[in-house]
Amino acid sequence: MPSDDVSLMRRLAGGDQQAFTCLVDRHSKLVLNVLYRIVLSRDDAEDLCQEVFERLWVNAPQWRDDAKITTWLYRVANNLAINFRQRVQQRYVLDLDENSIAEGGADEIAAASSPTDHIADQSLVQALAQLPENQRAVLAFRFYRDLPVKDIAEIMGLSAKAVESLLGRAKTQLRQNLGGGE
Repeated sequence: MPSDDVSLMRRLAGGDQQAFTCLVDRHSKLVLNVLYRIVLSRDDAEDLCQEVFERLWVNAPQWRDDAKITTWLYRVANNLAINFRQRVQQRYVLDLDENSIAEGGADEIAAASSPTDHIADQSLVQALAQLPENQRAVLAFRFYRDLPVKDIAEIMGLSAKAVESLLGRAKTQLRQNLGGGE
């Protein structure tokens, strides 16, 4: 059974559910983690992740073999997350007690090993929540997915210079939000 993404996408375009399952198993955790970093809600990230893969299923017949599936998935995830945040038009008030950290992102936010670590985790999540979603998105792609600026630019439909600018502003703002000044 072919296991590379291109072969799986060809099979999926023909309606192969097993190929779809393989692609979901292979990529859903990465997509979910990126979505979580943008929307900062585990439940919303899970819903959006499901929608990303629904779109993959629907759009599979139009798939181009020269496209990279991870770039496509991240682009759809980013667009859905940004649209979601705009549609909801609210800031999340994060409940950061130990239970919500364990339930809301155990894979993404390590449970604090000491009270100082727990406070640091809370501060980081709160500081990230204050960033505009496009800045949170570039941080997620660059530092959590370790993607090059060129790939982030393609995912977000921006120039590399625009991504670098967003990264710079995001880091500056994050530093300020964490009380580190300029």
